[in-house]
Amino acid sequence: MKAALLACAVPWVAFASVGKVTLADGASTRVDDKGAAAPLKAGTEIELNDTLKVSSGHLKIELNDGSEIALDKGGELKIDEAEFQGQDCKSFVGTLKSGSLWTKVKHLLGGAKYEVKTQRAVAGVRGTIFRVDADTLVLAAKGRRTTVVRVIEGAVGVTSKVAKAVKKAAPNGKRTEVGKPAEISADQWEQKFVELQAGQAKIVGDDGEDLFEKAELADKEKNDAFQKWLDGQNKPTK
Repeated sequence: MKAALLACAVPWVAFASVGKVTLADGASTRVDDKGAAAPLKAGTEIELNDTLKVSSGHLKIELNDGSEIALDKGGELKIDEAEFQGQDCKSFVGTLKSGSLWTKVKHLLGGAKYEVKTQRAVAGVRGTIFRVDADTLVLAAKGRRTTVVRVIEGAVGVTSKVAKAVKKAAPNGKRTEVGKPAEISADQWEQKFVELQAGQAKIVGDDGEDLFEKAELADKEKNDAFQKWLDGQNKPTK
């Protein structure tokens, strides 16, 4: 009886897994959909609805189709959707709640999707390498927190949430335009879409304001520790 139960359990475990940890050089945890937390190490299986949190160091996972995701210290990623057909990805959606994420996406099946969401934007790709910073202070944005999408290879479609201007009557009877209210209804938001190519970036402000479109990337920031780590990880081996 025990053997039969075990045999039935094995396929379920294999089905639940959407990938595994390939590197954990600091303190990282996974929190499942029931709220149970467990430390992560190389070889740990990742499942649908897991939330991955990086307290120190870096975390790198490989999805079942071979796509790779890396998170920096302070990164928090929720696996919202992951469906695979053999070695191919049919759909993947993750929400980056905080921190920085880098991903290398394997070529997708026709009609498949691969998206990384933040509070301010959605980055959707088809076979590319890109980076998302969910809560970043950008000097060009005058110290305001932003979502930044940077494309290293391929193309990324970025949809940002932008507040519509709201008109209301002024005390003198004239109509005045009031932009970006603190709290507005769902129908007062509009979606703005732009497709980025390699070497381009999009920066979206904390309140949904679209600050830059197709901004050309400057040289890598000298003090960007995550980028230096990524460069070391992706350096060709001799």
